Amino acid sequence: MNIHSWIQNNSIKNEKGELIEFDSHPFLFDIYSDNSQYLTIMKSAQVGLSTAAILRNHFDAKQNKLDLIYTLPTDNDVRIFVGGKVNRIIANNPCMIEDVTDKDSIEVKQVGNSVIYFRGTFSEKQAIMVTADRLVHDELDSSNLNVVASYRARLQHSKYKQVHTFSHPNLPESGVHNDWLQSDQKHWFIKCPSCNEWQYLSWNTEVPSEMSVDIERKIFICKKCHAKIPDYVRRNGQWVKKKSAAISGYWVSLLMAPWVSAEEIVKKFQDPQTTPWFFYTRVLGLPYADASSKLL
Repeated sequence: MNIHSWIQNNSIKNEKGELIEFDSHPFLFDIYSDNSQYLTIMKSAQVGLSTAAILRNHFDAKQNKLDLIYTLPTDNDVRIFVGGKVNRIIANNPCMIEDVTDKDSIEVKQVGNSVIYFRGTFSEKQAIMVTADRLVHDELDSSNLNVVASYRARLQHSKYKQVHTFSHPNLPESGVHNDWLQSDQKHWFIKCPSCNEWQYLSWNTEVPSEMSVDIERKIFICKKCHAKIPDYVRRNGQWVKKKSAAISGYWVSLLMAPWVSAEEIVKKFQDPQTTPWFFYTRVLGLPYADASSKLL
């Protein structure tokens, strides 16, 4: 059984009780089933990746018998995340409740014969107490990177030795952006229905040919012919890697989210309360250093 069959056969729901579906999140389909040894995702806010990580980890702990360590920046982040998201997802899915009956606490979930540990990154002690087959570092750029590096030793006796990172980026060439630069750099490509040009969605107000949004008309546009890009086109994209690399990498921005309109993107951009740093890191999923920052 693969993870997509498990989700469908068990009618898996998120923490709000909504069925997991990929019609609105098509870019997540491949990510759910990507079991690369090294995986990194540079992302914007609110695109469903934390839910994906929770479900992937649970499935792999049960089906593939992996022990996992899931880190967040602080112990308080762990309590909020597990209590407010992980536990609610488990509570909404009878098959997951059954899996964790033997051990279910904030820091440890036993799934069958496997264990998922939830840990912070501001204590070296936490990084030396358990072993794992996969490390998952959530919100990498807000974590203590020295402690994150220490967790690698927890994989020494595993035949899998998987390291998966995902985060909003912060500064260029650090944290998740550094991982991304070493990856195969997958972009979500769409095909313009008017001129058949394949392209990925981007935003650079200084270079019109790199703008996938017409700010005045508040619509998504083709970067070549400037025709309107309908929502179904953004939904029907595909991942294309830029190069070959040992790390499987994805860049996920709100531009590719079919439930987010161009009008919403423009509104966020023009809102005087939105700083350039926030727009780049939380909307575009890109690192920010100055006004000319962009994905390279």
